[in-house]
Amino acid sequence: MDQISFDGCFGCGPDNHTGLKATFRTLEDGRVEGVFVASQNHIGYPDSVHVGPLVGFLSEAMGRLAFTKDLYYLTQSLSVTFKCAVSPGVKIRAFATLKRQSSHHLIGEAKMYGPGGELIAEAEGRFVLSHRPGVKRCVGEKTDSEH
Repeated sequence: MDQISFDGCFGCGPDNHTGLKATFRTLEDGRVEGVFVASQNHIGYPDSVHVGPLVGFLSEAMGRLAFTKDLYYLTQSLSVTFKCAVSPGVKIRAFATLKRQSSHHLIGEAKMYGPGGELIAEAEGRFVLSHRPGVKRCVGEKTDSEH
């Protein structure tokens, strides 16, 4: 089942011109699958995707495990181990699995693969859960739901 996207989101937003434009779906076994093709906007060294978009993609895939429970999430912490670099224009996939969940937190694991099945990275993340998309801001303007 395809998951929701948010127009301006860096991870999934189709209207964010510098974003990842990744797509996500929930698999029958409850895992989340994400697909991402990096563009020239996402490079670091010549012909190599910068680590930032790749970490963002892994975080998004794991956090979206919350959507399978009708919850929203905010990334709290991540740990990522990279095995190799990625060139732009290559279709990569991430598969996220729920490791543990409490009433306020979710811990997920994800693996990211290249088109030939080669392991690119492994990650673990901890996410704060919420019943609404509003989050407490440390910096910036407060939303109506935070007043």
